[in-house]
Amino acid sequence: MLSFDGIRETLATIRKNKMRTALTGFAVAWGIFMLIILLAAGNGLRNGVEINMSYRAENTVQIWGGWTSRPYKGFPTGRRITLTERDVITLRESFPEIVHISGAVGGTTNISYNHKEMSAWVCGVSPGYMPINNLWVNDGDGRFINDLDEANRRKVIVLHPIHVEGLFDPGEDPIGKYVEINNVFYKVIGIYQSSNRWDDDPDAWIPLSYAQEIFNRGWGYWRIQFTVNGMETREQIEDFNERVRRRMAGARSFHPEDTSAMGIWNFASSMLEVRKVFLMINIFIVIIGLASLMAGLVGVGNIMLITVKERTREIGIRKSIGATRFSILRMVITEAVMITTAAGYFGIVLGVALTEVAGKYFVDTGDNGVVFVNPSVDIPTVLYATLFLIACGIVCGVLPALKATRVSPIEAMRAD
Repeated sequence: MLSFDGIRETLATIRKNKMRTALTGFAVAWGIFMLIILLAAGNGLRNGVEINMSYRAENTVQIWGGWTSRPYKGFPTGRRITLTERDVITLRESFPEIVHISGAVGGTTNISYNHKEMSAWVCGVSPGYMPINNLWVNDGDGRFINDLDEANRRKVIVLHPIHVEGLFDPGEDPIGKYVEINNVFYKVIGIYQSSNRWDDDPDAWIPLSYAQEIFNRGWGYWRIQFTVNGMETREQIEDFNERVRRRMAGARSFHPEDTSAMGIWNFASSMLEVRKVFLMINIFIVIIGLASLMAGLVGVGNIMLITVKERTREIGIRKSIGATRFSILRMVITEAVMITTAAGYFGIVLGVALTEVAGKYFVDTGDNGVVFVNPSVDIPTVLYATLFLIACGIVCGVLPALKATRVSPIEAMRAD
């Protein structure tokens, strides 16, 4: 066990070799500092990418119709596959794991109000479209499209703050006002928000049932989006995609292997690839950081070997007057642990402090395309780094300490 006298003696030894100890400690502190900074940078980059991709739910699947590329059951090639409300019903009945679902159809048109006009993409969607694409309406800003709007084909619209800024006077409340689109008036029922910071030309939303009449002559959806539970592995994602394709092939009479007849995009697959990339980046960062740290720890081991050589006569005298091998072992290991731990702790504190400062500047404002968001390390990482340093300090002191315990008192007295 450590004693007060042992710690005081170790500190006295360190003070005698200030420059050597400082340089050795700097190598250790720099290694752990770089490890913390690299891990924080990796986390900041990952957070930025995940936030930039948070404009829709991670378990989103999107399908759209195409053209057949092979004949099937008497149907020729080049046949157009158009999705309709019947396909939404088929998907709901065939796949109970589907949570939210919505078709979509729309087009670019002009929205006008009180002699002001702006061009926008007006899209018809169902109520399920909001959670699929991570849209929300703040308190006091009205509501999104609901089932009654859809069932009754109401002429209502949900705008984005960009639309409000372009159409209404500053301070004017748009809720309850009527905007004009193609000589038809729509009541503004809500102002929605979106996490898609890259969208400088946001959509305006109207009920899907009414949008079909004005944009697609009451026939067909441009795409169908839905969220699915239980897609966590590559195998589950591929299995679900295959089951959807085969089910839709049966419903629409096209060959199940005809990939051009219907497109499928699974956002979960993209997120899985992103996480895999960042896992490899983190592994690479840890390897580089540990390599830097090991360089400093090797320096500690070399310093302890020099220390043992310089104190050979002292060790011989200690052993001649009855010092045990354990006390010699403890003396050397204590010095190694103290140097490593103190320097490493300084590096950790400096690294964490720098990441906190960086976090103040890399703030997610949502409008400036920040790449790094909240570059930081979590508490378990700091704790593991501290324990790793202590363990490395013990390892660095073991070999020199074992060498010190093998010193013969007679040979030690002869040492220069």
